[in-house]
Amino acid sequence: MSRTPVYRLQYLLLMVCVLGTLLQRCQAQSSTADSVAWYGELDTGVRSFRFFIHPSPDPAGAAWQLLSLDEGAVDLTLDSFRNDGSTLAFELKKTNASYLGNLNAARDEATGQWKQNGASLNLTLRQVNERPVDKPAEVWTGELTVLFQKLPLQFRLYRDAEGNELLRMDSLAQKAGGFLAVRNVTDNRWSLQVPQISGKFEGELSAYGKSVSGQWTQGGPQLDLTLTRSELAPSPRPANRPQTPKPPLPYEVSEVGFESLDAGVSLAGTLTIPRTAAPAAGFPAAILISGSGPQDRDETLFEHRPFAVIADALTRSGIAVLRFDDRGTGQSTGNFAAADSRNFRQDVLGALRFLQGHARLNSRAIGLIGHSEGGLIATLTSAGSKDVAFLVLLAGTGVSGADILLSQGELIARAEGITDEKLLRDQRRQQEVLIRTVLQHPADATVEILRTTALQELAEQMPADPDARKAFEAQLDGGLKTLHALWFRFFLTYNPADDLKRVTCPVLALNGARDTQVDPRLNLPAIRSSLAAGGNQRVSVEELPGLNHLFQTCRTGGVSEYEQIEETISPLVLQRLTEWISSTVSGGMSR
Repeated sequence: MSRTPVYRLQYLLLMVCVLGTLLQRCQAQSSTADSVAWYGELDTGVRSFRFFIHPSPDPAGAAWQLLSLDEGAVDLTLDSFRNDGSTLAFELKKTNASYLGNLNAARDEATGQWKQNGASLNLTLRQVNERPVDKPAEVWTGELTVLFQKLPLQFRLYRDAEGNELLRMDSLAQKAGGFLAVRNVTDNRWSLQVPQISGKFEGELSAYGKSVSGQWTQGGPQLDLTLTRSELAPSPRPANRPQTPKPPLPYEVSEVGFESLDAGVSLAGTLTIPRTAAPAAGFPAAILISGSGPQDRDETLFEHRPFAVIADALTRSGIAVLRFDDRGTGQSTGNFAAADSRNFRQDVLGALRFLQGHARLNSRAIGLIGHSEGGLIATLTSAGSKDVAFLVLLAGTGVSGADILLSQGELIARAEGITDEKLLRDQRRQQEVLIRTVLQHPADATVEILRTTALQELAEQMPADPDARKAFEAQLDGGLKTLHALWFRFFLTYNPADDLKRVTCPVLALNGARDTQVDPRLNLPAIRSSLAAGGNQRVSVEELPGLNHLFQTCRTGGVSEYEQIEETISPLVLQRLTEWISSTVSGGMSR
């Protein structure tokens, strides 16, 4: 599923970002007061963020963007921006952040507060003509080999006028930087501490003073690491996403809002409708349902916007498409963390009701397209329904969430090059114990109780070293907290088989053959057999060669490939979706 897998390797870098998930762009408009840019550094005590706030390069828009230089130089569109001559203010709803500062007499500096999730931090912004150039006194770089991937690290060392050091660490591949680090040097021995992530490096400076070789530890095994004095790593190049739709678009694009069937939840989205003459009954339409985790309307991930690409392809082919921000995300209201798939079903029902009342759409030709957990939600919505005209499952599930997690744990590891059979067995054993522990206890059980139970079963894996034991217990706590959450408790036990038996509309189920998150060999046969058991004969189930969980053409299917691949979604998938939906709605959908 799109949610981070439950298994956790104790020595992975666990990055906590003040801005939250910066890879998902806000879908919003903002107002501008002038054309200057602003720059400031937000110091949280354990981490710093360099912000460059600038007008959007799009001359047709009036949006302002926040470029977070310590988060992979990702641009986020601000929901609002105001400079009235006395105050400077902006809002970033995606991360529950806002800023309000008072301008000085020259109106070139603002002093105020950055507020986010109940915290308030001082932030001073000053006018700049361009993005400031970073000039550390020293830069040391190295690369960790951490099972799944190579993790390049960078340490930036600054000195003030008195010679005092300020050291910051960046994890470049993870696009997480600005972590406070402390360096202690005794003769040629170095010790680097990174408190926020409990990381530590111990090494020895070479005779020529150009490299330091040693070991990195982070609550687990030691990893070899050599730091080399080098130049500052360049800012990452903007990701190339050639399939992202660009204006002018040959169809109508409208910002819309509608109500969930859950009281108090308002959803915001984008509706695209063909400009061609509508059929007598109106255009057919599809509702896109995102995978797990809080997703924006485009299901944005690593600057890929798969739902925008799907909507573009379908609308060009005569099919209207509605895509919307998940509750509590983007412009939608509600509490995402307090919901599970059954609540998200209520949101989809609200979307369905909204489209049924649209004058230009055929109320009897509205279907659902769900990706990953979105397929599960689409199944919940379609079961026994006379309102859903067709159902498309993109990497949808056919077995329980517990089976999904156990499957993906091993598949992801193998795709990333893990061949140690003992490690794989230990990982699966931990997953099984954590899942069983959570399901055997009530929802109000404390993590302490859950940990005690899990440790009894995992005694044979318990490290003897006290520090390693502490890290092992912390790892278990993290997994238990994740699984014990409302969404996960439902996901673990829900098996879509019974609901699939109650789906009577036409169904298209697609999976990539190299999907490591929703295994096609496990899920497609289960989907096929459940639909057949319910008597549904209008079914097409297909495993597509060479594609991963996001339906990108890939090499291994590993999660680490998602960002590196320029293709957002295989054109063959877009063609299959378009042809199947067009054929289905034109061929009649009587039940």
